[in-house]
Amino acid sequence: MENHRSHARPGGFRLETIGQDLRYAGRQLRRNPGFAITAILTLALGIGASTAVFSVAYGVLIDPFPYKDVHTLATPKLCSPEWGQCGARSYTPAQFNEIVEKTDIFNGVTASTISDVVLTGPDEPQRLRGNYITPNTFDVLGVPPLIGRASSQNDVLPNHGEVALLSYRYWQAHYGGSPTILGRTLNFNGHPRTIIGVMPPRFLWRGGDVYLPILMTNEEEVEGQHYFALVGRLKPGVTDAQAAAELTPVFDDFRKTAPYRFPKDLRLGILPFDEMFKSGLASTLDLLLGASFVLLFIACVNVSSLLLARAVNREREFIIRASVGASRKRLVRHALTESLLLSMASLPIALAFAYAGLKATLMIVPTETIPDEAVVTMNVPVLLCSLGIALATVAIFGVAPAWHSASPRLAAALNGVRSSGGRAQRRLLSGFVVTEVALSLALLMLAGLMVRSLIAVESVPIPFEPNRTLTMRLPVSDAHYPTPESRAIFLRDLLDRVRAIPGVSSATVDAAIPFMDMDAEHVQVNGEPVDKRVVSLHLVSPEFLALSGRSILQGHFIDAREVSAQSHDAVISASFARRYFAGENAVGRTIHLPEFKPDGKNKLADDSFTVVGVMSDIPFFIYFREDYPHILLPYTVAPAAASTLIVSISLPAGELINPVRRTVYAIDRDQPVVDAMTVRQMLDMYGYAGPRFSLALFGTFAAAALLLALVGIYGVLSFITTQRTQEIGIRMALGANRGQVMWMVLRQALVLALMGVAVGLPLAWFAGRFSQDELVQTSQHDPLAFIAAICVLPLLAVAGTYLPARRAANINPVSALRSD
Repeated sequence: MENHRSHARPGGFRLETIGQDLRYAGRQLRRNPGFAITAILTLALGIGASTAVFSVAYGVLIDPFPYKDVHTLATPKLCSPEWGQCGARSYTPAQFNEIVEKTDIFNGVTASTISDVVLTGPDEPQRLRGNYITPNTFDVLGVPPLIGRASSQNDVLPNHGEVALLSYRYWQAHYGGSPTILGRTLNFNGHPRTIIGVMPPRFLWRGGDVYLPILMTNEEEVEGQHYFALVGRLKPGVTDAQAAAELTPVFDDFRKTAPYRFPKDLRLGILPFDEMFKSGLASTLDLLLGASFVLLFIACVNVSSLLLARAVNREREFIIRASVGASRKRLVRHALTESLLLSMASLPIALAFAYAGLKATLMIVPTETIPDEAVVTMNVPVLLCSLGIALATVAIFGVAPAWHSASPRLAAALNGVRSSGGRAQRRLLSGFVVTEVALSLALLMLAGLMVRSLIAVESVPIPFEPNRTLTMRLPVSDAHYPTPESRAIFLRDLLDRVRAIPGVSSATVDAAIPFMDMDAEHVQVNGEPVDKRVVSLHLVSPEFLALSGRSILQGHFIDAREVSAQSHDAVISASFARRYFAGENAVGRTIHLPEFKPDGKNKLADDSFTVVGVMSDIPFFIYFREDYPHILLPYTVAPAAASTLIVSISLPAGELINPVRRTVYAIDRDQPVVDAMTVRQMLDMYGYAGPRFSLALFGTFAAAALLLALVGIYGVLSFITTQRTQEIGIRMALGANRGQVMWMVLRQALVLALMGVAVGLPLAWFAGRFSQDELVQTSQHDPLAFIAAICVLPLLAVAGTYLPARRAANINPVSALRSD
């Protein structure tokens, strides 16, 4: 045998040795399947969770946009003490042109605005997400069309036919990806436009279905649009100070005509593109990244404790093998092979966990919280990095005991002096348990805060019956209804017909969806200057009062006579009366709406309204910064702004949405119906989705951490109890009963758990601080969440130690005293 080895080729020797090591490692793991399965699943859980979360974060936060050199795209940044934070503003066409003409900080500047666009033709009208853009948009963003050509300045010149480009998503969904769409003419808002191109799959600039190039004149509106977002490509070397110096005189001009939008104490600078279109999940994902790495660390600690306990049990094996000639190098190689095999075995399971976690996360992501352009896929570098961390962990704690055992301590070990039960190992293993408990407390605290936050959100009183109130938007076309009178006739006819549908109890219109949205306006009262604070404006019919479940406190609500006569009468909320009339009788007082433009263009000829009633307050959803006061007017006063239909129903919503749609189409076949859903569906989609998303993910991480902690506590205490077999036998021989032995083991677990809680409390406190942006009407140091988290972990420790304690209590003292 020795002769054969001496003549073996080096390469063959290495391959043969590797094969032998792998087979030996496999046999060792098969001998202890419980250890192998637990370690593999623990590693897979930690690796998979961190990979899934970072993959989402990478696609949403780090690389969400396909545009060229995104870091050079920016917009003016405006900061004011009145707003509380810095941000971007939209601009009128004239303001946009002035920025372009009077500043020299951009190489190219583009404007865009999102608006509903109605596509009409032989089929049912469709509502598309239209993006009105300047023709240089595709050049500024640096993305050419997939097919066709980009728009140019010539496309928006007078007497040139209007053009449009489609998004890849819309092109595939409605035209099957057929290139014959190029050159076709489609009617958008009654304007024929020739399709000249289709954008690539990831080009979803502001979520547009169709891109409509326009000429930015200095008119008050362009194509019915009044305000546009500005994005420019910065010239190299432009600083915040340089941008502020060039923008300041321009914004001084803006302040003269629009002081409310551009306050006097405005500070200017540059806002990067990625902050301008920052994901609504940014803070949640930042917190989740931390939670995922904490979970990965807990998994590594757990596996380390399992490896260390196993290595201690195998220490005599290592020493015996070393005594009969096994070199330290060979022992270390065997241990390293076992560690590598564990890590590699966890990889496919980690991939499955990561894939499932990624899909589950994307399924529950709240609507409109991530950029439309973002593509979220498995992030391989993160997977490999997590695997590397896990491999390093198992290598260190798998190899170190083998290295340590192949030493001259053989005689003492063979004479029965067991190092495996030494205090050093017990302290280290106990330290692992304390670490797991401390980290689990932080994750459990986060989950508790999310529970409290969700309870706060779902406890908000709702003024409408959620399952029995149907809402939908009706974007009425100027071309079809050019005058207030024609729009009033349409709405009156629609309400009469909808109320006649079987299953409909009542119906009204409004300027926005109450409770979830608002039409913000400024008022002028008592001859004072226009108040900078906003109020919520409603344009309603008499049915609104009963539909909203409100009551009249003074005077009367708007009645049919006032609606028919287009009376300038108003009903205000109790909060409005408190703010402006200091609790005095408000009936008969006059209120002005000097800035109200029902059609977005023209102010009211008579902006004064007489208060005829005061009603109880209409609450806002919890995400609003305050409960704004309300003012309600007859919808016939400004029918152009009454774009929301609210229907009270007595049948399931699914049975009535289509009849209501057909009623709208019976009056006007080209009138689109948008976002038809119940208040319950709206709450689930826009109101509760965010807190539920946070709770689902943080709750999952906390549950996983608790499971790993339970496994860790069970494994460590089982090992420590086994090492104390002789001690337990002596105690029982001296008169200790089963209950005392059980309490001795359980007490040790409780002590470790309480130590972990003590260490984890500062971590939980910091976790609460980092989570404050995710909480709604919940303190970041909520006492109930703290108490619940603190109580759960000791109970978990008792549960994890019950079986080892029971086994200890059943030890036979005679057998224990005879054991080595």
